[in-house]
Amino acid sequence: MLVPTDVLIAALDADIKANTGKPLAFIKRAGSPRVFDDSHNLACAASIANSLFKKFLPESTTLQDDAALDKFLAVNKAAGEWELKLVCAGDEELFGDLKRVIDEFLHIDRLYPLPCDLDTIFSKGKVGPGANIGAVNGDFYSKIFGGPLTCSSAGLAYHYQTTIQRYPMWNSAEAFRAQLHTAPKVVKTSKLSFVPKNDTISRSICTEPTLNTFYQLGLGQVLTGRLRSFFGIDLNHQAERNARLARIGSTDGSWSTIDLESASDSISLGLCREIFPAWFMGYLSLLRSSAARLPSGEVVELKMVSSMGNGYTFPLQTLIFSAIVQAVYCSLEMRGRSHVFGDDIVVKTIAYRRVCRLLQICGFTVNTAKSFCEGSFRESCGRDYLNGRDIRGPYIKRLKTPQDLFAAINMLNLFTAKTDFALPNLVRCLMSKCERVEVPLWEDPSSGILTPLMIAKTTPRSLQLQGKMYVKYVFVPRLFRLGDHDVRLPSGRRVSVNPDGILTAAVGGLASSSGLPVRLYGRWKKKRFSSSSWDSISAQAGLQPGLELAQFVTAFYLNDLLK
Repeated sequence: MLVPTDVLIAALDADIKANTGKPLAFIKRAGSPRVFDDSHNLACAASIANSLFKKFLPESTTLQDDAALDKFLAVNKAAGEWELKLVCAGDEELFGDLKRVIDEFLHIDRLYPLPCDLDTIFSKGKVGPGANIGAVNGDFYSKIFGGPLTCSSAGLAYHYQTTIQRYPMWNSAEAFRAQLHTAPKVVKTSKLSFVPKNDTISRSICTEPTLNTFYQLGLGQVLTGRLRSFFGIDLNHQAERNARLARIGSTDGSWSTIDLESASDSISLGLCREIFPAWFMGYLSLLRSSAARLPSGEVVELKMVSSMGNGYTFPLQTLIFSAIVQAVYCSLEMRGRSHVFGDDIVVKTIAYRRVCRLLQICGFTVNTAKSFCEGSFRESCGRDYLNGRDIRGPYIKRLKTPQDLFAAINMLNLFTAKTDFALPNLVRCLMSKCERVEVPLWEDPSSGILTPLMIAKTTPRSLQLQGKMYVKYVFVPRLFRLGDHDVRLPSGRRVSVNPDGILTAAVGGLASSSGLPVRLYGRWKKKRFSSSSWDSISAQAGLQPGLELAQFVTAFYLNDLLK
């Protein structure tokens, strides 16, 4: 570690005292920023105090993994015990409206079933960048043509093998792959593992068989298109819409935000059988893994319909929660669109309590600590709004390389630019451990320190390029290396050469678009560049649209970087 944690904590304590007159310990005891919704500075202090080291993980995450395992098993058990309990006429009306909305979603013009047959799902299939059982790498070629294929049922393998016969090159590539690695292998379980989440608990994720993921993501694409046409939800832009409504809600109270605990793991099979017709439930069942193998080797039957790691989980939960919101709006005789992104829900405040009730009926648990219907604080899609201003604190995940330091400095300066909450001690502490590589405001936050032109010191003008010259760090990835007998992956591992498979992946644009992990393998290297638009602020660098240049310049002065 380049900077000891205790040094950073002392620097943060000094900055919080300078801004609020209160020590860090007092702020930590108070807890959430919502406690201070009448004081901007105290709320900002609570935000950064809670966030800064939340994802700064130890070398060993055994305790966090154990906590995630316990939670996964508890949620799965609760999903198996779910029963529909309607205690009054109001509950019956809400649940009836929910089933009606879902039925309309699954039928075009209320007549024709949504086209999600296996052929359609196959045509939209892909593999994604994550791990799969038996796969040696995350790219399309390695998963589909360069190694073993796995699936949860012989029926799924049969459909895949018969469907690819329509595509001669793909069929030839599969025949070549099968000669080297045998026919698709049926595996009855997914594999439970854990990825870092925060300093108290890891995130559980189930690694699926390769063909299951291919078809799951295909069904996910079908649902994504229908979400757009039926609910008006575009998953590519809905996060920004939710954040905008949360900001409005923090100023006038018209919108409320709802957060759920373990939402994806809480979609029980029982609920799905209640709200979905048998034909749609059949597709969900065919494409899912019915059991998961724990790290201990124990096999657990899954009572949830899908988990994190299943390719259709995100659009499926968006569908369910959007239908819940619409059902409540209908019961209140209100008109309005659902604003849902996964388990991130924004509703009109008048509907908040009924939505929470219908969520409870369906087996979901509202996280009351992160759900807001009163006061001036709202939280949605990575934004924390207090009276219309985003006060979301930055996260430092690690401090092991110069790029980690650059990213941390830029996050702290951005926080100051958004909130006017100065952090000079923290920033100077990090600045003392890295070289001052000044780059334009639109650059990659890991390439150097995002610096306004009027403050930058090392920016000679290029007469030929008519711009300011600068040096930045560039990540140079390792590439595929195609040999006579094997393909060397960016990770250094090798897979077999499958000529038709390589051509099929290349022609389909799938060699990289389906998840070639180029940023995982490579090195950072210094290079010279020129910019004619140095101070253009871009969301690409993590800067929010509408943030004025003056605010970012002010942040540098507040954080005392001119010394």
